[in-house]
Amino acid sequence: MYGYDLIVTEKFDFQRSMFWVVAAIGILFGAVFNFLPMSPLWLDEAQSASIAGESFSSLVDALRRDGHPPFYYLLLGLWIDLLGNSDFILRAFSGLLGCLAIVMTWFTCRMHMGKKGAVLAASLIASSPFSIRYATEVRMYSLIIFLLLCVYLNFYKATQKANGKNGFFYALSIACLLLTHYWSLFLISVLILTLLVKAKTTSGKEKKNYRSLIMWSLGACVPFAFWLPVFFEQLKHTGTPWANAPRPTVVLALTLEAFGGGKGSEALLVAVALSLLVALGTFTRINEKGSGLEIGFSELSWLRRILLISVCTMVFGSAVSLLTDTAFQGRYGVFFFPFVIFASAVGLSRLPSKAMLSLLTLLLLLSSVSVARELSRDRTQLGEIAAVINSEGKQGDSIVFCPDQLAPAGNRALGDGYQFFTYPTLGQGERIDWYDYRKRNLESSPSLVTENFLSRSTSQQNIWLVWIDGFESFGKQCSLFRSELNRWLGGGETLVNADGEEYYNPANLVRYDSEK
Repeated sequence: MYGYDLIVTEKFDFQRSMFWVVAAIGILFGAVFNFLPMSPLWLDEAQSASIAGESFSSLVDALRRDGHPPFYYLLLGLWIDLLGNSDFILRAFSGLLGCLAIVMTWFTCRMHMGKKGAVLAASLIASSPFSIRYATEVRMYSLIIFLLLCVYLNFYKATQKANGKNGFFYALSIACLLLTHYWSLFLISVLILTLLVKAKTTSGKEKKNYRSLIMWSLGACVPFAFWLPVFFEQLKHTGTPWANAPRPTVVLALTLEAFGGGKGSEALLVAVALSLLVALGTFTRINEKGSGLEIGFSELSWLRRILLISVCTMVFGSAVSLLTDTAFQGRYGVFFFPFVIFASAVGLSRLPSKAMLSLLTLLLLLSSVSVARELSRDRTQLGEIAAVINSEGKQGDSIVFCPDQLAPAGNRALGDGYQFFTYPTLGQGERIDWYDYRKRNLESSPSLVTENFLSRSTSQQNIWLVWIDGFESFGKQCSLFRSELNRWLGGGETLVNADGEEYYNPANLVRYDSEK
């Protein structure tokens, strides 16, 4: 008997030890991979770097013509002032926010799920391909994840104890989020509606707490009110001219694809595994005897509340996108992402120890493959193109980008010493001006742009055309622009062919040699 007990104890201890080892590896995995990508900045990242480098007065005007609120860019600007603006340093800001999100996930889940559940959730978000993707990108999405976690943590604390401290930190989280991404308007609307319903259906001290939180929520909107004039101008003139509104099924598909880490088979398996875990965490409950699971909505009220808020936010945002014909990207699923992590952690914790350990290990392996594939892939072909131009070009050569969306990354990768032009405005293209973008592009004439461009370029220097068709609102203008250049300059030499399989942002490179 004693021998049997010893064996059982050793087996249990081994499983428990392995759990902590695997979870620690998952957390370490995320903390390391958040700082690994080495590819040149692609369009959105170069746009962020350009805007954040402006002074405050210029920043507001730049954002007026870009279509985003200011908070992320203000923080990134401070980061640049302190540490510089190399590609690694710029991405390291998002990497740091990704690490803070891991810590915040642990604190949030510690209150609801205990230490083991908190470690599970921290391991899942640390190794998530979605989290790592945006922790390695010069965009605001890692900040959004962190702020969403702050909102949920402080929202729960404030509902449990509505004092000035909890209310203030809840309102601060909301205020920062509103000034980071406009989809936060859908979230705050849902939160206020939830609080109104709770205040209507409760009584006594609890009713007073919810009413207090409604006031804190409204107070959180005050800083955004000062931004409203810029916001309304953006609504009228910027929008999302780079894509059309998707069907609801496409919204779901894009979100799942983003959570899995892309289009590879391992990414699909990650998305499927997460979906199953979310279903397990959401639609199972401990039976009345406490001896097992049964089908039904989770008994965890905090998880049900976050599910309601997350689903309503996504449905609200997607409906507005569809009705206003504005684009949706998988990354907007960031407003659903914290719930996915929480529910997945709950789902894993419901499994027997051996099954939980096996599935956690498998999920980490699949995630690592998905992440490695994504990080090994250059996000833009402009790095390859810049290397060719820098190797074979001459000082003063003219470089023209068609469409202009290729220019910010190209400018950054090439550096000084060249004349930069963009189709159709023939500006330098340090960043994209989204102001009335669609209208401007649709009214452009490839032949007129060609004539204007040739009148400005230096005949003694080479002309390099960086181009690709397929961008929204341009149609075949770039290939027509190339044909016009061929008519004036003779057939150019194609040195780089666009590779859409290898690069997120592909492009062609054509050289018109001044000597020919």
